[in-house]
Amino acid sequence: MYKSLAEGIKKVKLDSELYKLHKSGDGSSDFGMDNTSALLEQGFGLYSTKDLKKNIGPIKTQYYRISLTRGGSAMFEVGLEKYHTKRNSILFGIPDQIFSLSQFSHDFLAYYLLFTEHFIADVMLKINRKQEFPFLSFSGNQCFQLDEETAQELENIIFHIHQEIKVRKQGTSDMIRLYIHQIILLSSRNYGNELLSHPPALHAHQNLYSQFLKSVGQYYTTVRKVSEYAAMLHISPDHLNRAIKSCSDKTAHEHIDEMLMMEAKALLLHTRLSIAEISYQLEFSSPSHFNRFFKKYSELTPVEFRNQSE
Repeated sequence: MYKSLAEGIKKVKLDSELYKLHKSGDGSSDFGMDNTSALLEQGFGLYSTKDLKKNIGPIKTQYYRISLTRGGSAMFEVGLEKYHTKRNSILFGIPDQIFSLSQFSHDFLAYYLLFTEHFIADVMLKINRKQEFPFLSFSGNQCFQLDEETAQELENIIFHIHQEIKVRKQGTSDMIRLYIHQIILLSSRNYGNELLSHPPALHAHQNLYSQFLKSVGQYYTTVRKVSEYAAMLHISPDHLNRAIKSCSDKTAHEHIDEMLMMEAKALLLHTRLSIAEISYQLEFSSPSHFNRFFKKYSELTPVEFRNQSE
């Protein structure tokens, strides 16, 4: 039906335009940078979930995200992985990931930091993200629970950052970088403790399923065949399909299609490309094939989806 993607989903940068994607703009909150599209050094923003838009994404982010939930609940999607966050959940996001937020409760309260790799470059030089901090990579668990003491400590740090933004004394940016490093270090302690107290499922199929979801989230723009993912995981396609079906109500191919749907939805939401242009960009054989594919998974045609979202 389709070939490998020629050009990826629209990449959302951390700039003044991003504000329109996640904030209603009514200015009722004075926390952090809730009421301004301006950024610190064009590379850092601090926000709360007050005045948050009802649904965000899917978007492909080109920045880092740290989100601390302190009340209520919400559904976060990072690639194909879905996280129901609750009090004291912390979520990390890294560049080049598909991100969505929806289904948050009326009492949902979270604080989130968005920053570019350039803004945090000095800190990133000091840490090995994949080994020491796996939650800052595709391979690690990017959402986990903190104990109450650590969550309170992180909230205090976030409010220190809030004060730095409001007062803007000399060295504000450097102070915020130190605070971000501290948040990463404190989170790492809880990450290790959680893995020890709640070890990952030992079932071989569950482990394969988790590795497959992470691989699709990382490589889906260039890898679309189940056999290629099976080769990455050093197993046969049949073995992979059996493992996926034992852990999910979807086949391996349907999971890959789900990522393609995220691509399609983001192009419909965030570009002015025609339906035909999107179908050919996603390398469907024809717009009619794209229409059938889209309606199969959403029960709407691409035109209906775009009109409903306007």
